[in-house]
Amino acid sequence: MAERYLGGRPAVFDDRVKVALPPVTEDQTQVPVTVDAREIGRADEILLIADLNPFPLTLRLEPVAAAAFVALRMKIEQGTPIRAAVRQGDLWHVGGRYLDAAGGGCSVPPVIAKTTDWKSLGNTRAEIWREPEGLRLRLRITHPMDNGMIPGVPVFFIETLDVTDASGAKSVRLTLSEAVADNPTLTLLPDLPSGGDVLVIAGRNTAGMDFSARVPIPPRATASRLEERL
Repeated sequence: MAERYLGGRPAVFDDRVKVALPPVTEDQTQVPVTVDAREIGRADEILLIADLNPFPLTLRLEPVAAAAFVALRMKIEQGTPIRAAVRQGDLWHVGGRYLDAAGGGCSVPPVIAKTTDWKSLGNTRAEIWREPEGLRLRLRITHPMDNGMIPGVPVFFIETLDVTDASGAKSVRLTLSEAVADNPTLTLLPDLPSGGDVLVIAGRNTAGMDFSARVPIPPRATASRLEERL
């Protein structure tokens, strides 16, 4: 994994890079994972890697103006180490845990045949909270994350997702893989922008379709919700 994904840079195991996993995996297609590396300070890049998955590199995150944190749901094919590699300059800090799972989350066909609701494709629900050190953004986009392993279901997923402020200055850039769970649900910790009162979410899928939504930032320590069809 280091040779494949870490670009030849040195790496050290670091307990400050925390990976939180459920004690029991009930649904291999929707496994919650949290990466929290705020103890090491600001980061240049975060990789989430599931060693034994068909698509090991689950997510790449560039926290340009955000804390070193991400929470999401992913698919698991079998029990596997799940690692987070957090880069500061030329050094990777690596943490992780082993996830015990029955498997099949990437390749076993669902009991009910999957269909795509084109009318709701790209619908975004998002919420922002103000916190002492910035913002907490939670979002969910209605979109399949098909990996091509199920017969008759071609590859079709969201590839990139950017969060910017009103001026276009980037807060977070994400590159997603087929291993992210359907209807991607993510929690991020962007900084409070210096200007403007919205965050803009923009994504693109493997078919070249673009999605965007604007989420208002609440004026006080309250949540601001958005439900938008893109």
